[in-house]
Amino acid sequence: MSLCRICSANDEEALVEDVARSMWDTQRSSDPDDAWRPWDQAGPYWQRVMLQFAKATVKMLRTEHYVQ
Repeated sequence: MSLCRICSANDEEALVEDVARSMWDTQRSSDPDDAWRPWDQAGPYWQRVMLQFAKATVKMLRTEHYVQ
Protein backbone atom coordinates (compact mmCIF):
# COMPACT_ATOMS: atom_id res chain seq x y z
CA MET A 1 0.00 0.00 0.00
CA SER A 2 1.44 3.38 -0.96
CA LEU A 3 0.98 6.43 1.21
CA CYS A 4 -0.19 9.81 -0.01
CA ARG A 5 2.30 12.63 -0.48
CA ILE A 6 1.36 14.26 2.81
CA CYS A 7 2.06 11.06 4.73
CA SER A 8 5.23 10.14 2.88
CA ALA A 9 6.92 13.50 2.24
CA ASN A 10 10.56 13.70 3.30
CA ASP A 11 10.87 17.42 2.60
CA GLU A 12 8.41 19.12 4.92
CA GLU A 13 9.27 22.63 3.73
CA ALA A 14 8.67 21.76 0.07
CA LEU A 15 5.39 20.04 0.93
CA VAL A 16 4.14 23.07 2.90
CA GLU A 17 5.17 25.41 0.06
CA ASP A 18 3.30 23.28 -2.49
CA VAL A 19 0.19 23.14 -0.31
CA ALA A 20 0.31 26.92 0.26
CA ARG A 21 0.71 27.56 -3.47
CA SER A 22 -2.17 25.22 -4.30
CA MET A 23 -4.42 26.80 -1.69
CA TRP A 24 -3.54 30.27 -3.04
CA ASP A 25 -4.21 29.20 -6.61
CA THR A 26 -7.63 27.73 -5.75
CA GLN A 27 -8.78 31.20 -4.71
CA ARG A 28 -8.21 32.50 -8.24
CA SER A 29 -11.49 30.96 -9.39
CA SER A 30 -13.30 32.89 -6.63
CA ASP A 31 -12.13 36.29 -7.88
CA PRO A 32 -14.93 37.80 -9.99
CA ASP A 33 -12.55 40.42 -11.44
CA ASP A 34 -9.86 37.86 -12.30
CA ALA A 35 -7.29 40.14 -10.66
CA TRP A 36 -5.73 37.38 -8.56
CA ARG A 37 -1.95 37.47 -8.76
CA PRO A 38 0.20 34.35 -9.12
CA TRP A 39 1.85 32.94 -5.99
CA ASP A 40 5.26 34.40 -6.80
CA GLN A 41 3.65 37.87 -6.92
CA ALA A 42 1.46 37.46 -3.84
CA GLY A 43 3.85 39.43 -1.68
CA PRO A 44 5.58 38.49 1.57
CA TYR A 45 2.56 39.07 3.82
CA TRP A 46 0.20 36.76 1.90
CA GLN A 47 2.89 34.15 1.31
CA ARG A 48 3.65 34.07 5.05
CA VAL A 49 -0.05 33.80 5.94
CA MET A 50 -0.65 31.01 3.43
CA LEU A 51 2.50 29.13 4.51
CA GLN A 52 1.33 29.25 8.13
CA PHE A 53 -2.11 28.04 7.11
CA ALA A 54 -0.63 25.27 4.96
CA LYS A 55 1.67 24.13 7.76
CA ALA A 56 -1.29 23.91 10.15
CA THR A 57 -3.32 22.06 7.51
CA VAL A 58 -0.58 19.48 6.90
CA LYS A 59 -0.17 18.97 10.66
CA MET A 60 -3.91 18.49 11.11
CA LEU A 61 -4.16 16.05 8.23
CA ARG A 62 -1.28 13.99 9.53
CA THR A 63 -2.66 13.97 13.07
CA GLU A 64 -6.27 13.26 12.20
CA HIS A 65 -5.77 10.82 9.34
CA TYR A 66 -2.59 8.97 10.19
CA VAL A 67 -2.83 5.32 9.26
CA GLN A 68 -0.30 2.78 10.51
